[in-house]
Amino acid sequence: MINIYTAEQVKDFEKNAFAKKGDDLLAMKEAARQSVEVLNKTYSSSDFLILCGPGNNGGDGYFIGIGLNKLKKRIKFLDVINDVKKSPLCEHAFKKARNLEFISLKALKNIPKETIVIDAIFGIGGRIDLGSKLEEILSICNNFESKVAIDVPTGIDSNTGEISQACFNADKTITFIAYKLGQRINEGKNYCGKLILKDLGLNMNKNVSPAVNEFSFGDIKKNIPKRMENAHKGDHGKLLVIAGDDGFGGAGILSSESGLKTGAGLVRLLTRKSHVSASLAKNPEVMVSGADNAQDLEANLEWPDAVVAGPGLFENYWSEQMLYKLLASLKLNETPALLDAGALRLLTREIFSKITLHSQTVLTPHPGEAAEMLATTVKEIQRNRIKSAKELQKKFGCIIVLKGNGTIVCNKNDTYLCSSGGPELAVAGSGDVLSGVIGSLIAQGLAPIDAAITGVGIHARAGEEFAKDVGKIGLAASELIPYLRKFLN
Repeated sequence: MINIYTAEQVKDFEKNAFAKKGDDLLAMKEAARQSVEVLNKTYSSSDFLILCGPGNNGGDGYFIGIGLNKLKKRIKFLDVINDVKKSPLCEHAFKKARNLEFISLKALKNIPKETIVIDAIFGIGGRIDLGSKLEEILSICNNFESKVAIDVPTGIDSNTGEISQACFNADKTITFIAYKLGQRINEGKNYCGKLILKDLGLNMNKNVSPAVNEFSFGDIKKNIPKRMENAHKGDHGKLLVIAGDDGFGGAGILSSESGLKTGAGLVRLLTRKSHVSASLAKNPEVMVSGADNAQDLEANLEWPDAVVAGPGLFENYWSEQMLYKLLASLKLNETPALLDAGALRLLTREIFSKITLHSQTVLTPHPGEAAEMLATTVKEIQRNRIKSAKELQKKFGCIIVLKGNGTIVCNKNDTYLCSSGGPELAVAGSGDVLSGVIGSLIAQGLAPIDAAITGVGIHARAGEEFAKDVGKIGLAASELIPYLRKFLN
């Protein structure tokens, strides 16, 4: 896993690391030296334009220019904010670079687009409100063929990944000390390009707990359940899926098939009677039962090792009574459960307001459901997805899987970010399949938090493989299931 930090964590660590006078100058020079190494190795061109701001990031830029000049590169500086007092370190570096060439904004328009442009304006300071002059500079520079940001591209909020109206669109970002949260989420991830970390020998990763653990499929492979040679179906868990109100039978079919084909030993689907024949035709291995009321559910509640509820439920009496009966039972038996889709929207209704969820329950909202659960807007959820996930966790006391680009998984103590998957997964039914995977893994014995992380990682990897084989457009959710099975094996 990759450790990701907030801007405040990095700033505090820097402050403590540079305890002696001059430490920060030595670190700036080392950051510049390592950046020059990367730039010299990566680019054969001899022409560089360096945009420098008034803070320490600008100081990095000046020292980078000095280093490149020593390698016989042709350097031009643009002092983008020359009416603001420079920081002491930036002023020191600026004086060292004064004998090199500086250009005006007017001259910028005549610089050949083959020139490599380096953004050393704000760095970790990011900035969202840039002003028209700086927005004009960034708009011009984004038309250059090669663009490198130093630490964090200008226009990105280092914590939220939110971008300004104009943002430096880097091909590569050379970042220092540690990865910043805004580089890995929301639009920030897209505008950083390839991230190149230089920790400057400070080892923040070994000394400070991260704000977020970023994981990919490779990190969760160890969690995949192993099969004994003498195993039987009872060893692999029993999964109950409660899904599929009238007109939404496909949701239950997708979740139950996903649970079955990702390793649960026995899967039972409880759905509307009108959907039973369709389920049997699609998956005769799933034990499907039709339910008219909550009494039909009651007989099944002692059976499962894990429960998935919510796909294809919505606000009506049948769905409400099914969920209410289930939650009352879970409170008594503490059976691990996953709630998705319609179940999440129902949780916000008055009838469920006094129900307390077990801490090992997994909730898997997409941004629209999360917005309803927190009585806010989708825009606010997406603006700071990690904050939103933590607010959901605090409100409901459960494990949260906030789905979307950069899925967030969190419990009370830890937060995880999935770095895999793409727009191919943004299709109807994709979440129903994910619910089945996570439920199956819980039934097979994984702790709910591990099942959530593992299920998200496998689901994302399956989407990537589909995109590789077919493309990002046109995935039907059921097509994920063979890929899921492949990666579990």
